Amino acid sequence: MKKSTVIFIAIIYLSSIAIISFFGMKIAVYNEIIPVTAIECINETDENVEVTYSDDKKILKVPFTEPANIEEISGTMIQIQFRVLPDNASEKEVKFVYSENERVYFYKNENGEETGLVLFSGKANIRVTIMSTDGRRVMTEITLWAY
Repeated sequence: MKKSTVIFIAIIYLSSIAIISFFGMKIAVYNEIIPVTAIECINETDENVEVTYSDDKKILKVPFTEPANIEEISGTMIQIQFRVLPDNASEKEVKFVYSENERVYFYKNENGEETGLVLFSGKANIRVTIMSTDGRRVMTEITLWAY
């Protein structure tokens, strides 16, 4: 190899180091996806709901009150309050997985998505799994019980 070629490579190498240190190599991440790591039920702050635990499973108990009019669809309501962690997760939507029960009705919003508002038309209990919809299958399980 010629001496001039080695000097030319050394000059390019040193100049590239100088250019990179002057301008920097900042990596810009766009559309970063932050996955859901946990879902927690936070009904402890609701004074109408008694929260107990059994085998590390959360049970939300609410006293059942008979509907005033049998022909009306009414009864005892409970709002499942939950929090998706981390707070800056990209997709915070959840779905509720439960077995059908004629005494338990899950309300849906105008888009057809369940909101966590549950109506008990009779004394019943139901196990509900709150699951993330971001594909990571993060979930928490609770039991709703109208006694």
